[in-house]
Amino acid sequence: MVAYKIILFVILIYLIYALFFGRKRNTRDKNPSEEELMVECAACKTFIGISEAIKKDGKYFCSQKCAKVKQ
Repeated sequence: MVAYKIILFVILIYLIYALFFGRKRNTRDKNPSEEELMVECAACKTFIGISEAIKKDGKYFCSQKCAKVKQ
């Protein structure tokens, strides 16, 4: 009977540990490939995601206005 109580106590401690500390570990470990690289606009110094940036003459710009690109 004492062995069952010890086993249940160990399981209870494990569940409490997993509940409080398991989630924090998962939110802290992010995959770097999911994060987008941020670049600074050469004109106004605003940061923008590289997928949305306009590249001209080796520099990144946040908009056509900053890049002075005519369309």
